[in-house]
Amino acid sequence: MAWTLTSAAPLWKYLSSTKAAAITLGSIGIVLAMLRLDRTNRRHLQIGLGWFILLFLLLTTAFAVLYPISLKHTLNRGSDREDALRIELDAVRHHQYPYSTRTFLGNPPTPLPGAMLLAAPFFAVGHIAWQNFLWLALFFVFTLRFFRYRATALLFLTLFLLLAPGHLSDFTSGGDYLTNFFYVAIAIALFYSSLGTSIYTSVPAALFLGVTLSSRIIYALVLIPLLALTSQRTSRTRTALLFLLILVAACAVTLPIFAPHPFVNFLQQLQQNSLKLRYIPRAFHPRMTLPLLAILVSCISFFLPMNLPRLFLLVGVTTFILLAPFVVTFALYSDQLRYAFFYLSVSTLSFSLWALSRYENLSSPPHTSSQI
Repeated sequence: MAWTLTSAAPLWKYLSSTKAAAITLGSIGIVLAMLRLDRTNRRHLQIGLGWFILLFLLLTTAFAVLYPISLKHTLNRGSDREDALRIELDAVRHHQYPYSTRTFLGNPPTPLPGAMLLAAPFFAVGHIAWQNFLWLALFFVFTLRFFRYRATALLFLTLFLLLAPGHLSDFTSGGDYLTNFFYVAIAIALFYSSLGTSIYTSVPAALFLGVTLSSRIIYALVLIPLLALTSQRTSRTRTALLFLLILVAACAVTLPIFAPHPFVNFLQQLQQNSLKLRYIPRAFHPRMTLPLLAILVSCISFFLPMNLPRLFLLVGVTTFILLAPFVVTFALYSDQLRYAFFYLSVSTLSFSLWALSRYENLSSPPHTSSQI
């Protein structure tokens, strides 16, 4: 289901008579892979790390082949996500306001200052797209730590990176939308792990998390379930201190970029994102009702025993509440973004982390694993 949401649209767009067959075969392949995964995990077997190295090399090869093509824009209009970061950072370097510029497609840039800061070292060496390799490698490590079995991690990475056309396209065109999710997930995991250690470990984890959350406004929804999880695992004093540090880091990165009128300029930037809701009837007041609904759903976390997979489940559900209405209405009424289901990748990846974690726990109780 999650793979279909983000992969069916590009397959439907670029394939002609074989698009239905491709989607059907993909769905059947996923079912067969899940059955094989179940058998492997029930035997408590661990696959070798060489499979992950091979997958990383395949993704690297795909980037080497497709990235130069994406720069020529010969297949379609191309993606302007890398260009958005480039013009933002170039404006900052020249002491200009970064959000008054336009990409080569004429779109206003949307990455927030956290994304700009994390991309800055790669901008300095002239290749912003290279950041994708760093965060991809670290995301591989994250999945190996997140799942109990390497086979589950390999299936997740293969399915949603190599075999998901929308995700592969963003990665190989130098886009940062997928990369944003990579480093937010990594930062959440580091912060979660630090809760069981000393406060001196939690402080840098909280600061790093604050920077990553300021990459896109959608990730503000992480804060509520994360607060519930943190309050269940540590003291109120430590929870308050850590969340203060997260907010301070996010504000320290974000507000100076919007100076000298940070709040006014920040609201204007958010107004650009609200234009994506233009096909939803105004009677529903989507600019207010959708965020409020997402916040209310995320507050369920305070009534649940929280863990890391459940946090990703709630992130998936709440981001879906925000993103799905605009994606569906654009599919119905807009020619330009009719196939923009890739925007749901934040939701599908988050949900799939929870779903596969749940699946491996149901299929195989904890047990000492053997190597194969």
